Amino acid sequence: MRNCVIIGAGPAGMNAALYLKRGGIEPIIIESDVPGGKMLKTYKIENYLGYESIDGGELALKMSKQVKGLGVKIIRDKVIKVSHDDKFVIKCENNEFISDYVIVATGRIPRKLGLKNESELIGRGISYCAVCDGAFYKNKEVAIIGGGDSALTEALYLSDLCLKVYILARKDLRASDVLQNRIKNKDNIVILKNVEVSEILGNDKLSSILLNNGDRLDVSGMFIAIGGNPELSFLDSLGVELVNGYIKTNNRMESNIKGLYAAGDVRYKDFYQIITAASDGAIAALSIREDV
Repeated sequence: MRNCVIIGAGPAGMNAALYLKRGGIEPIIIESDVPGGKMLKTYKIENYLGYESIDGGELALKMSKQVKGLGVKIIRDKVIKVSHDDKFVIKCENNEFISDYVIVATGRIPRKLGLKNESELIGRGISYCAVCDGAFYKNKEVAIIGGGDSALTEALYLSDLCLKVYILARKDLRASDVLQNRIKNKDNIVILKNVEVSEILGNDKLSSILLNNGDRLDVSGMFIAIGGNPELSFLDSLGVELVNGYIKTNNRMESNIKGLYAAGDVRYKDFYQIITAASDGAIAALSIREDV
């Protein structure tokens, strides 16, 4: 039986495992964290077909329960290097695997502002996940950096906890009309457009932020929601073709390396959604099945 190692247990990786297992190919998923990916940090999902509204963590749990129910192993480990000779060798911190195929589905890590004090104040006023850390700022004033769906979803979540929520958008809001209309109905959300954070103030914890228009906001928390970038250093020895840091694939999800596929937010494409990630995973698995 041919086998496939899937790196990443988000919707792309788990859906790929489902299709592979049902097609007679043995998948193993390697995940450095809890299965679910970015879904675990999503307060409410309302655009995944079959659910009018579902908590991101609940959807992640349903997906992982389904693939585990098929007998798919999800191994908690971190991939350090992928090499290829006759087969792929996947070296992890605690294990090593040999595989006929590899699907990379590691998603993206949060993008930082790149400002002084940002890294030092992570967990002390700066966060990249409102669902994870929002409770620490109950009845306080906070700021959300970003103008897309993720930023506005986090702002809505925080508005039920915090005294005031500032949304700071570099340009105009890019979020869906549904989210923008909900924001307008929240009295404690303030939208500031065409602004950027120029300085982060605070020693042991965040005390305030300065904007490029000269304004100062005295906030206890700042949540950064400006997208992310893939982290693909474990593929360095393979010579994988990238576009703007993302894996370039064909319409079968295959990279320039024979047998290496990419699915979800890690691949270069136009739209990044849970349902498109799941679709990528299915296509990668079906492509491998055709190749066997």
